[in-house]
Amino acid sequence: MKRFHDLNIKVYVLFFALLAVSCIPEQQSIGDAGQTFVKLHPSVYNMLAFDAKTTPQSGLLFEIRRDVPNSKDLNTATTVVLQYDADGSLLTKYNTDHKTNYVPLPANLGTVSPAITAGKLTVTLEAGETGKAIMINVPAAGNFDFSLSYALAFKILSVSGTGKLSADVDETIVCEVLAKNKWDGVYTVTGTFVDYLNAPWTGIYPKIVELRTTGANTCSKYDADYGLYGYIFETGGGASQFGAWTPAFSFDANNNVNVFNTTTDSPARGRTAVLYTGEGAINKYDPATKTMNVAYYLSQLNVSPVLRSLVTEKYTYKGPR
Repeated sequence: MKRFHDLNIKVYVLFFALLAVSCIPEQQSIGDAGQTFVKLHPSVYNMLAFDAKTTPQSGLLFEIRRDVPNSKDLNTATTVVLQYDADGSLLTKYNTDHKTNYVPLPANLGTVSPAITAGKLTVTLEAGETGKAIMINVPAAGNFDFSLSYALAFKILSVSGTGKLSADVDETIVCEVLAKNKWDGVYTVTGTFVDYLNAPWTGIYPKIVELRTTGANTCSKYDADYGLYGYIFETGGGASQFGAWTPAFSFDANNNVNVFNTTTDSPARGRTAVLYTGEGAINKYDPATKTMNVAYYLSQLNVSPVLRSLVTEKYTYKGPR
């Protein structure tokens, strides 16, 4: 009997020992706790959009922040030195990695504050400061070349004083700088399509379309669903598009809409875009609701009727691109 009780006691002791171990909470990493760490915010990529006008504007490129764990560190200074991508190598790498085509923003189109000196940007977080903004001043975004994608790139070179670079975020940032007019954005588009030469052809709606700024009062039409410019329709055997026909829009001071073809076709075929102004035509952008109603023809000289296709569309704003 004694041996039976000894065995029971040992089993109970083992059980409670295992229970106690199982109740010990798993240790969590303290991450940056207890140390001052410097970070870019955001890191990797940011985008700024300016109105396509000729008056000065400014915006936030990014911030340099420090996570400070105690008042002692807060009451000291931290100096951060960043390399400006003067030779374009950072942008080249980013373009390769992300399949983009950014080019450096020329100094006459935008300047950074604090100023870049000898290819470097030096920022000091003084006692009591947890962050500082890096700004860009754009004198006239309306002078941008809308055929180019501009960006600025920076990389942290050193952190001195209190703190060190955080391993949690990237040490580089690419800041895209856009000029956008008020019609620019992502839209849900509904509509109809009729081709008078091929009755079975139909439009593909609803679809997502980006209106992309090409000038102070013009936008190209980019089909986000198919990832290309031009008009996509259904033939009955699959999606197709018209060659050398890429409709785009212009807007006047009263938000009246016009349409034009951005691709030059051969003279014999002569495809162009022609605004429909017949019964029921609206051809207007409503800034209150951010909607646009437009109707337009595909005109083609070597067929009959010349106005071979009619497109009617309503654009409803979803958000910025």
